[in-house]
Amino acid sequence: MRSTFRILFYINRNKAKKNGKAAVLCRITVDGRSAVIATGEECAPEAWQTKSGETGDRKINLRLQALRERIEASYTTLLRREGVVSVERLKLRLQGVNETPTMLLETSTEELRTVEACVGRSRSPGTYQNNRRSDSGLRDFVRSRGESDIPIPRLAPDFFEAYRFFLKRRGYAGSTTNRYLHWLGRLMRRAIARGVIRFNPFEGVRYETEKYRPRFLQKHEVERLLAFPVRDEATELSRHMFLFSVFTGLAYADLRTLRRSQIETDGAGRRYIRKARQKTHEESLIPLHPIAEQLLSLYLKDDKTEDRRIFPDASYFLLTHRLKAIGKACGLHEPLTFHVGRHSFGTLTLEAGISMESIARMMGHASVTTTELYARITDQKISEDVDRLIARRRKAGEGGAAPGNRMGKSPEQGA
Repeated sequence: MRSTFRILFYINRNKAKKNGKAAVLCRITVDGRSAVIATGEECAPEAWQTKSGETGDRKINLRLQALRERIEASYTTLLRREGVVSVERLKLRLQGVNETPTMLLETSTEELRTVEACVGRSRSPGTYQNNRRSDSGLRDFVRSRGESDIPIPRLAPDFFEAYRFFLKRRGYAGSTTNRYLHWLGRLMRRAIARGVIRFNPFEGVRYETEKYRPRFLQKHEVERLLAFPVRDEATELSRHMFLFSVFTGLAYADLRTLRRSQIETDGAGRRYIRKARQKTHEESLIPLHPIAEQLLSLYLKDDKTEDRRIFPDASYFLLTHRLKAIGKACGLHEPLTFHVGRHSFGTLTLEAGISMESIARMMGHASVTTTELYARITDQKISEDVDRLIARRRKAGEGGAAPGNRMGKSPEQGA
């Protein structure tokens, strides 16, 4: 589809200068969107010929004609090179501004720098690291095609599909694949906002569909982790922080920033954590479980500084690496992460009979709807347990009843 393109020279008669003359302006219109640039020329209002867009001065008219030709040449160049022209992009080219990247990886680099500049304010270090990995994945894909970079206007839906297949072939989970693909979509939105392209070439594409299943530990698995002996101090820190998450529901970002001043005592002498979640800024109010109290005592010790952090600063990568090693050593099927600890808190407290509203307050959920996810998990677990029970009974029935007890056990007697 060819763009509609117009150039109009005019003067603003209502803004005459001190010498009585008005500035000559140029309005460029592409597909109904306009931008105005200054020509550097001026003339008396009575000398301006509105119909032809000229003055009575031949030299000024020649300069305006030269500008028109330059605009038309720039438009044609952009159209041939990029396949699409926006008025913003054309104006920047005429002004000699080349700050808006039109290449895919160039845009990705700039976007990543923008995120990095916001770390500690509106972006977390983890968000930056995820975006950095997405940028790296996109670069690997472009290189695999034998290209150093790709003009954004050349992108089509088949590029998205090829990238999705590239990520799946690497063995990434659906959630990871989607995170990489969403970064690509983000770059397209940025390109549209800057006028590099007029529409998203990936509109309506299909992302990976993966049913979200929060992972959590059951009570006997937590007990196994509590009893597991660890001698290495760094590994013990990983285990302690994970268990503290299991018994408080704190996410990793809130664990690492937990301070002594955020542990309070009520009138009855009960201790609890009062802390705003870093992710949602919703306040968590968490009564301290006796095991959480024991873990705290290991790190508070004699230091009475109110503003000190409870847990030592450590690399998230190393913490999770050691945590997964502990889980394997304990024979746990679920790979241990701090999210697993938080989800375990939600399901275990719900199974213990704590109300949904109380759990929502303890976990700092902005809505009880989020907490209801744990109710669905618990219902699913009950259903799976019943299915296993029925399967065991059927298996026992196929084996026949024992002599002297042909009826077998009753439901009241248990499996």
